Amino acid sequence: MQTCSACQSQFTITPEEIKFIDKISPIFEGKKFPIPAPAICPDCRLRTRTAHRNEQYMYMNKSANTGESLLSLYSPDTDWGKKYKIVTDSEWWSDKWDGTDFGRDFDFNRPFFEQFAELCRDIPHVNLIQVGNENSPFTTGTGYCKNCYLINCSENSQDCYYGKLVQGCTDAMDCSYAYDSELLYECFYVTKCYDCKYVYYSQNSSECWFSENLKGCSNCFLCTNLSNKRYYFMNQPLEKGQYEAKMKEFLGSAQNVEKAKAILDDMRKKRIHKYATIINSENSTGDFLTGCKNCTDCYDVNDSEDSKYVTVGVNVKDNFDCSNMYLKPELSYQVLGTIGTYNVIFSLYIFNSQDVMYSEFCYNSKNLFGCSGLRKKQYCIFNKQYTKEEYEKLVPKIIEHMQKTTLRNGGSLTGSSACEWGQYFPVKYSPFGYNETVAQEYLPLTKEQAIAKGYHWKDPDNREYKPQTYSVPADIKDVKDEITNQVLACKNVLNDTSGDALNATEPAKLCGRNYKIIPQELRRLRNLNLPVPTKCPDCRHMDRMKLRNARKLYDRTCAKCNATIKTTFAPDRSRSGGKIVYCEKCYLQAVY
Repeated sequence: MQTCSACQSQFTITPEEIKFIDKISPIFEGKKFPIPAPAICPDCRLRTRTAHRNEQYMYMNKSANTGESLLSLYSPDTDWGKKYKIVTDSEWWSDKWDGTDFGRDFDFNRPFFEQFAELCRDIPHVNLIQVGNENSPFTTGTGYCKNCYLINCSENSQDCYYGKLVQGCTDAMDCSYAYDSELLYECFYVTKCYDCKYVYYSQNSSECWFSENLKGCSNCFLCTNLSNKRYYFMNQPLEKGQYEAKMKEFLGSAQNVEKAKAILDDMRKKRIHKYATIINSENSTGDFLTGCKNCTDCYDVNDSEDSKYVTVGVNVKDNFDCSNMYLKPELSYQVLGTIGTYNVIFSLYIFNSQDVMYSEFCYNSKNLFGCSGLRKKQYCIFNKQYTKEEYEKLVPKIIEHMQKTTLRNGGSLTGSSACEWGQYFPVKYSPFGYNETVAQEYLPLTKEQAIAKGYHWKDPDNREYKPQTYSVPADIKDVKDEITNQVLACKNVLNDTSGDALNATEPAKLCGRNYKIIPQELRRLRNLNLPVPTKCPDCRHMDRMKLRNARKLYDRTCAKCNATIKTTFAPDRSRSGGKIVYCEKCYLQAVY
């Protein structure tokens, strides 16, 4: 057992972790440079990585090249955001500049992280992360999407609005973790569903409302834990006419919708829950795993093997302490955001590259150390070109310098006694406020807590908080087209600032952030006979995120047979919402 130097919690470093760290430690001229065992717990390592990733908040900025306005992940209104040079995607990929133009010698009289931060601030950064989209300018982390608006981390989707991880979907609005589905509204973690509204944790279902954990169902309303059922209301069968009459009682007005949501929430607390969503997997623990083998404490991972502490991954192999890893990244340690990589350590946003250390935003490259913004390069250090022989002599010297250099206070989770070598980029060098990042979603902090740790914090922009003067009718039938030209103010009550969105700074107050209703959204709400939302997209997103447990495993016993299980449902029933949790065997017997 180890004591985390950041949060003082106890954690274990297993022999398999020591073996993996030894395997991935670099070797130069026959000498191995061992990576030290982590001094901080898995949660703090996750916090450190994800505090460098903003996938939700966008701001108006200006191109560093032309001065023209553009939408950007980087706020120009913060001291740390102003330091970054922002350009459009086409400008970034232009042949008019090259990352080696910013190459520089390594200064052995200064810490590595300080020098690397300066290099990153000098290199142009693309405003948003987009690939092959059509008419989807207000999105980021998206690829091959069409006619989409305010979605992120999504691919191959069309006509989708407000969501995260919307994969292969059409006409999905206010949805997260939706896969290969169509005509969705306010759904969470659904696969191959059609025409579903307020449906959660369900598969292969259609025309269902306000339901959870359905499989192969259709025309179900306020139902949970059903399989292959049709025309069910509150888990009871009805004739088609009776079902349709009951359904109409809950649509149209905001009051009716809130009533249905309250009933579903009560049913959610009382239903039997499976210990974890693990499908077709072997010797694996965590949650939301499909087709995995030997994956330990992993979350939202598909078709992967021999990995540990991975959050969001597809086809990963031999990855430890990594996040947002896609398309066969292999041999990765403490990495955030890759596609098709091999042997990458302590880096972020590396694509189709191999043998990369302590670098960011590099493409189709290999043998890089401390580089940023390179394309099709090899044997580079701090963006300066070297021969193979020069590279293999200089990198060991820099590593030895990092081994002797103590991390300075501020934005580091490891304390003042840790050396630079073997640590991830300190959070203080992130270009984002902590509450702008995925870290706030996974491991929320208050403003005071974040600042005490030396992190940035993005305060609300008063320009985005105009009072709402327009009166929105309660019934969608009475809403006029003019609403799309009005500015609305979020009415979400922020009772707990530790778990709310970007603007949560004090308890028991309204969010108040401005938002608009787009024409496509209004048409969809009218077709569904649903009211105009009273919360801004960010607060709606945070509401969906609260539907899932934290990415943390607990030892617990099955509520029926007392078998030992590892689950994300906390043993303290109050913390887990009083939910009943079964092992897989008992769950299958009870539900199916």
